[in-house]
Amino acid sequence: MSLASRMYHGETSFDFVGRRRLWFTISGLLVLISLVSLVVPGLNFGIDFKGGAVFRVQPTTTVTEARVRAAVGPVAEVVQVTENNPVQVIVQTEELPPAEVTRIRTGLAKLAGVELNDVSTETIGSKWGSTVSRKAFIALLVFLVVIVIYVSLRMEFKMAVAALVALLHDLIITAGIFALSRFEVTPATVIALLTILGYSLYDTVVVFDKVRENTSSLSAMSRTTYSQATNLAVNQTMMRSLNTSLASLLPILGLLVVGSYLLGAETLKDLALALFVGVAAGAYSSIFIAPPLVAMWKEKEPRYAQLRARVERLAAQGSGAERPERQRPGRAEPAERPVRGRRPAAQRPAATRAEPELAPDPELAPDEELEDEVAETEPAAVAQAPARPQPPKSRPTQQRRKPSGRQQSRPAKRRRR
Repeated sequence: MSLASRMYHGETSFDFVGRRRLWFTISGLLVLISLVSLVVPGLNFGIDFKGGAVFRVQPTTTVTEARVRAAVGPVAEVVQVTENNPVQVIVQTEELPPAEVTRIRTGLAKLAGVELNDVSTETIGSKWGSTVSRKAFIALLVFLVVIVIYVSLRMEFKMAVAALVALLHDLIITAGIFALSRFEVTPATVIALLTILGYSLYDTVVVFDKVRENTSSLSAMSRTTYSQATNLAVNQTMMRSLNTSLASLLPILGLLVVGSYLLGAETLKDLALALFVGVAAGAYSSIFIAPPLVAMWKEKEPRYAQLRARVERLAAQGSGAERPERQRPGRAEPAERPVRGRRPAAQRPAATRAEPELAPDPELAPDEELEDEVAETEPAAVAQAPARPQPPKSRPTQQRRKPSGRQQSRPAKRRRR
């Protein structure tokens, strides 16, 4: 049987929910590092967001980055000389006045050995970047509100909040890696950030649906806590989440490595990096963050808190088969239960025991017989007599016994003549 099948049937289980403190600590450190990197050094916004000018030219002579910076001056923020065929020189500056734009174009044309019209110029104002940022922020808020409403109606509100926390976790880590890697934040990056929300939400909803299925049958008499049912759901869906995430990560990795570095498609670099980091973070948060957060929150409810206390108490006492039978205080159970309807001979009253036969008295006539004998019994002995009537036993013919000095209420023997 494969590992995925054993995990689905509960034969092999990894304690994801029980080790939630470890996962929360790791995620907390990653989020803290990402938040610090967003301040120092901060995101490297592209020209589309902060505005500026981009100059492109294909030189006919050998050009180096140092010579380009010397020709443009200190206003050049980014200078890039591609190694493709044909070679292209790209210079990025801040927003400049028209006279400064003309000066830079003239210097680049002279350095590259081309005409002035061969130097292309693209100028973007800062208002365009702020407009794109504002629209992206509004789209993100609308998306999150729709997610909360849908998951709340489909499952419950606490699961919707946990899914929202997982989404913010993925976004912050992705932005932090962008800040540390110094990749430019372009409109393609914003599109990738909005795209990874769908990947992260998909994995989280798949896990939550299994959690809802496993926990819907829990009652006050169940022997499974909410955390244990949630952990089983995570084990049952983990292989599916990993397979889905790997199937998504492999094409993105090919786009990042082959398209950006081997083929030189620089415009795909920002998109591929954001998608790769976001999908990987989404696969992590859907297993290690969202389900443990829901389990921790749900077990604070009185219903599941009492269930957890009961299961822990039963686990401490042992299974029901190993527990001794409960006995009433002050009463000891007999070692061996007697046969129903009959009492042991040692516990029977003396009147009910079989009397031994006596030797014949020579003073009595041989033709005298004992007709019957009624033994005197105490009230307690009568009360303890067996409920089931016993067949009359044949008594042997006995002769009169000698008087024992005990006064009897009526004659114990009668003579038959």
